[in-house]
Amino acid sequence: MSTPHVDPSTEKSLSIWFFVGVLILSCGLIIFCQGIYEFSHPGTTVLAELHPAFWWGMLMVLFGGFYTINFRPRKG
Repeated sequence: MSTPHVDPSTEKSLSIWFFVGVLILSCGLIIFCQGIYEFSHPGTTVLAELHPAFWWGMLMVLFGGFYTINFRPRKG
């Protein structure tokens, strides 16, 4: 049984920005969850009352989601 010939000129490649989006989204989710946890268990750092993990996690989730959705592989 032989494999069908695939013409490289018609083959679609994945954008690097899709993988960047997935990476930022996954890291953002981890940081965001840590920020939510810190609301009930405040840290001892100087600016802990500003909740930087929560805000940076949310920002990373938004940017990562944007890149993941806009550069996702499409059929057709």
